[in-house]
Parts: sequence; C-alpha cells; structure tokens
Amino acid sequence: MPTCFRPAKLTACLGLLVLALLSSCGVRQLTQGEIQPPKVTFQDLKIYQPTSQGWPLGALLLLENPNPQALNLLGYNCQLWIEGRSVAQVESQQAINLPPQGQTVAEVPIMVQLPAVMGLLPQFLPQFLGQQQQQMPQRKFHYQIAGSFRLASVMGGIIPIPFRFQGEASPQQGMDFLKPYLH
Repeated sequence: MPTCFRPAKLTACLGLLVLALLSSCGVRQLTQGEIQPPKVTFQDLKIYQPTSQGWPLGALLLLENPNPQALNLLGYNCQLWIEGRSVAQVESQQAINLPPQGQTVAEVPIMVQLPAVMGLLPQFLPQFLGQQQQQMPQRKFHYQIAGSFRLASVMGGIIPIPFRFQGEASPQQGMDFLKPYLH
C-alpha cells in the first residue's frame, strides 16, 4: 500500500491538502485585491519609568481595516533604531482582531536596552551638559521603528504586513521626555 494511503497518513495528507488550499485562497484574495492589507499609522510613543531590564517604551500604532470582513493578526515583530543603531527588538504572538471597516490602537511594547543607548551618549553629551550651545547648532538624532504584523487569513500568518516609521528629535526634546524619570 502506498505510504500516503495508510489511515493515519491519509488523515495527515488530507489535513495538509486542506491547509494548502485554504492558505492559497488567502494569498489569491490578497493578490487579486479581494482582501486589502490593514493600514498601519504611527500615533505616539509612550515612555515609562526605567527598570533594571532597560527603558520601556510603548509605540502606539493605529490599525485600520479597509475590508468588509474582520481581519485577525497573529502577532507582530518590531525593531527600534536610534542613529542607525539597533537598541531594541520585540516579537509577540499576541492576536489582534480588527473589526470590519474598523480600527484599533495597538500598543507595541519596546524595551530599550540601556547599554545600547549609553553608546550613543558621547555624540550628544556636550548638548546634554549645555556646553558649546553658541558654537555648535543643536544636532538632532534620528530614530526608526520598523516591523510587521502577521495576517492570519494569508498562509497561516507567514506573510507579513510591514510598517516603517522614522523621525528625528533634538536632545532637548529627549531630555524633556526623560526629566520626570531622572531624579
């Protein structure tokens, strides 16, 4: 008897076939425009009190579902760079449900590792200390948050829905954010 026709193997083969068919339907719907990927917009960045593990942040992302049916996201991954240096990475399996033609705000927790940030301080130290303000224009630091959500209806969540946001801030803006936590 061929290997795939044994009762236990037949069940497994049929299960894989059904999974492959369901997955290909989601990909086909996405590529044909029947399912639109959710739109991801950066809303805000929350800064929490530092801990012994690092400096916790929360990236608030607005997720908008343009589809007439609900979408389920199977989690996300995210990375934060400051001045081109990776200072935090996060991955989560937390499911997010987007209502039909609705929206939700997801807070993506990011734990900044303090040693990674400490390496950046020499670039900004004169400005932090208030020295050379007249001689040197205040330099801004660049940051980037990038990652992806995994759409459940497309190949079991293996196709990512990417997002990328970048900006800049002055050291003074950074200090204003951090003042409540620096005693």
